[in-house]
Amino acid sequence: MASLSEVRKTPDRVSGLPLVGNLPEFARDPIKFITRLKEDGGDVVGFSLLGDQSVLISHPKDIERVLLETGKRYSNGKSGTGYALKTIVGNGLVMSEGELWKRQRKLLAPAFHHQAIRKYAGLIVDYAHDLAQSWHDGAVRDIHQDMMTLTQRIIMKALFNVDVLNHAGTASEAFDTMMHAIDAEMRGLEAILPDFVPTFSRVRLREAVAYIDGLLTEIIEKQRSEAGDEHDDLLTMMMDARDDDGQPMSREQLLDEIRTLYLAGHETTATTLSWTWVLLSRNPEVYARLEAEIGQVLNGRTPTAEDVGQLSYCNAVIKEALRCYPVAWITRRVALEDVEIGGYQIAKGTSIYLSPWIVHHDARWYADPDTFMPERWLKDKSELPPREAYIPFGGGPRICIGNGLAMMEAVLILATLLQRYRVSVLAEHEVEIELTGTLRPKAGVQARMMERAL
Repeated sequence: MASLSEVRKTPDRVSGLPLVGNLPEFARDPIKFITRLKEDGGDVVGFSLLGDQSVLISHPKDIERVLLETGKRYSNGKSGTGYALKTIVGNGLVMSEGELWKRQRKLLAPAFHHQAIRKYAGLIVDYAHDLAQSWHDGAVRDIHQDMMTLTQRIIMKALFNVDVLNHAGTASEAFDTMMHAIDAEMRGLEAILPDFVPTFSRVRLREAVAYIDGLLTEIIEKQRSEAGDEHDDLLTMMMDARDDDGQPMSREQLLDEIRTLYLAGHETTATTLSWTWVLLSRNPEVYARLEAEIGQVLNGRTPTAEDVGQLSYCNAVIKEALRCYPVAWITRRVALEDVEIGGYQIAKGTSIYLSPWIVHHDARWYADPDTFMPERWLKDKSELPPREAYIPFGGGPRICIGNGLAMMEAVLILATLLQRYRVSVLAEHEVEIELTGTLRPKAGVQARMMERAL
């Protein structure tokens, strides 16, 4: 790596408008904008959103180094972030930094260890069976909403020992409001408005967060009222935790952490499964191979944690869906000092953006990058794409804490549901991308359920 004294050049910058910079183009179509940045400017290119100094980096080696050095030479990019994200996750694991982040990450990590998550397999399968029981042959349903409800139930029961089925629909509406508030801030002038300005999206956001906090407070109080009972769940661990001074987590911190896990723990998995149903319906040969593997491996029996590793093609289907539609489509870091990236000098305070969407659709790393090809993940190790070119869960010390649970959950849900039904997205239903805080299907996913003969 070249020293800063040897690095003379700064990245080329795309031209923009006075004051707002490139915000109008970004707001119209963010993916189109960052794709043009990469094509025109290469792996390190400068731009501006509302006058800030920003760069987009796109080479996997550069991205890996930035992610690995987060917490040292780069902040997680959430400090100084907008009103919406601060309101939604507060000082939870996504937003916190420094010693607080280390403490919270250490506290939460045991619940997501690969051995610990195996105990959730039966729960995942049982709730997937419950969903299948609510379907009937020939019905047309919004499969995205079904996946959202299912994954909400799973994450809350697995981590906090509570079933939120009766609240799932209203909670989904609340989370939709939160995601759209983030979108309004990412692409509009709300990003520069003081926090006290009560815009329409901010008012709705506060109402949504208040609803979720009310629901979570009920759960916490119920747990406290049962203090004498034995509980082996994450909420109990969090409530019992003490810092070095013997102090428990504050109510505000507890709500921030639960809200963060509730949102992140179901949104990403549900959305990944929704895109998987879309991709399978568009690729009948892949669909047929997946169904054949599930039939061969399970032979009609209920899947277990032990089957996850045996369902190699099912794993490849999920991995490829995450490549094609990475839910966390863009990430931001901030340089804490002058740094060098890709041979360019980057000044302290610069916002550094990296996009899994760009990397995952780069022909340098993936043959036919716009083609859904799960087989690419079943090749010999020497033929696989570079490890650092696959980042659906981020990387470095702040890699998604629940990535192992998310993969196991997606595989088990897919295998369980496909034993009972073939889910086919309606050919006439054009599924569009909606970019909010995540990359999700716009207006849901309409699909027909065709029951299999048992």
